[in-house]
Amino acid sequence: MEKCFYCKSPVSEEQDRCPSCGASQKAYRMIMDSSEMAYNEGLERACEHDLSRAIESLSRAVRFNKRNIKARNLLGLVYMEYGEPVLALREWVIAKNFAPDDELSDRYLNSVSQDVGLFDRIDTATRRFNTALKYCQSGSTDLALIEIKRVIHDNPGMVKARQLTALLYINDKQYSKAYNELKEAEKVDWNNPLTARYIKEVKKHLVPEKKHREKKVRRQTIEYNDGHDVVMIPRQTFIEALDNSKSGLFNILLGIAIGVLCFIFVVTPTIRIRENEKARTALITANNKAASSKSDAATLKKQVDELKSQLDRYEGQSDVKGSYESLLESYSKSQDEDYDSASNDLSDVNQDLLDKNGKALYKTVSDTVDQKVCEKKYTEGRQALARHDYKAAIEAFSQVVKLDDSYENGDALYRLAEAYEDNGDKDNAIKYYNKVVDKYADSYKGRSSARKIQTLQSSEGE
Repeated sequence: MEKCFYCKSPVSEEQDRCPSCGASQKAYRMIMDSSEMAYNEGLERACEHDLSRAIESLSRAVRFNKRNIKARNLLGLVYMEYGEPVLALREWVIAKNFAPDDELSDRYLNSVSQDVGLFDRIDTATRRFNTALKYCQSGSTDLALIEIKRVIHDNPGMVKARQLTALLYINDKQYSKAYNELKEAEKVDWNNPLTARYIKEVKKHLVPEKKHREKKVRRQTIEYNDGHDVVMIPRQTFIEALDNSKSGLFNILLGIAIGVLCFIFVVTPTIRIRENEKARTALITANNKAASSKSDAATLKKQVDELKSQLDRYEGQSDVKGSYESLLESYSKSQDEDYDSASNDLSDVNQDLLDKNGKALYKTVSDTVDQKVCEKKYTEGRQALARHDYKAAIEAFSQVVKLDDSYENGDALYRLAEAYEDNGDKDNAIKYYNKVVDKYADSYKGRSSARKIQTLQSSEGE
């Protein structure tokens, strides 16, 4: 005997309505069957890694029957794989409330609670994703790309982040990079309609690029028909045409032009260097004369000022050139992912000598390089702590804190203090624990730092 879903009175399977309250049992059974069908459909799609459609089916299953615990647990697993841990936790908590004795929801919630730092990573990834969206709305696509790459680093399975990254690359007409991001998103959810739409759009631009490369190769040869066969010969370059040319006048003019260019780019810099050295020597001589003779002080002062202006004219230009060369060298090395060398080149740049575009490029390169250096040194510091190499950990975390003392919500600052404490340097440990307390007083790190400060100070008193 079944029970009526409304009044819980006994009802036989042959009865379509409850004899007590008259509620339709047939409709209730149809709803329950629909929920089970949607669950089976979602299970099949989840096994095929069709996550977006699996979410759709499982959501329909719990909409038909909110107490379908199997569907809620599976929906939580799918959300976790899809890169949405908050939604996964919501489903498991609801399942636990409906069925307190359910072992699966208990196991899933326990596994999440045992992952130290999970909630901090979720909060950080969510804030960074929202920040990236704000940057996109304001037109700062470079900053948005930096933030969204950090989100992907913390949560590689987040399909929305992959799709937004691809959209930013499409906006910059970097279709190959956009295609790679979309293929990564497709590995997580192979039948996502938005991913498929983006891939279709990117392929429209990738095909013309391929044709353009093939056309360029064809242009490097010349075809002609000798009556029977088609002959293809390499197209002559400009230098080859000059070698085969018998025009003496053209070669003479070319030689004169090369001579003028050599004078401009080889002889002129040498002359400037000599003038610079003469100015330096004259400045030293003028200073010596000023120290030995007071009668000619006014005249010598005038000469010194003139020589200083000459030095500023030559050395100022050199500083500007050197700053731009260091900036471009840093940008090139950051593109090759040699971030340590890029950081060293950035330290040689004098920002005051850069124009508006130069300062904008400096900020972009500096943000990227600092982030990569922080990531690398933060990882090295954690590894050094794990093997109890506290000096190496102090060196690595000090570089991170120097670039960004709020890195990873102050975790680098906190670990630097721990490294000093484990290395026996109580003064520096207290110094950095105080910084953690000042910045993160309401967090776990702030409270833990306050306790450690009291312990260290009490041990000093003893």
